[in-house]
Amino acid sequence: MQYQTGGMTPLTEKDLAYMKDMMSWELLAAKKAYHYANETQDAECRQAMFQIAEQHQRNLERLLMHLQEHVNQATQITVSGAQNPTTVM
Repeated sequence: MQYQTGGMTPLTEKDLAYMKDMMSWELLAAKKAYHYANETQDAECRQAMFQIAEQHQRNLERLLMHLQEHVNQATQITVSGAQNPTTVM
């Protein structure tokens, strides 16, 4: 099936499973870094751990935004497809 909308290629089940794993890894890494930042007494180490935690949080947010773009595109295709088909078989 080809999409004529010029948008992104739809995600497969394997893509979604991998993205779920990546999101879990990023969330766990952020939680651990925040935890270690709050546990350490060394100011330099604390700052480094907070920076690491924030980077993992940004990575997670980017993954979520990417998924949202796919959801929005799929919704647009579904809505427009009901009125005017956008797929070619």
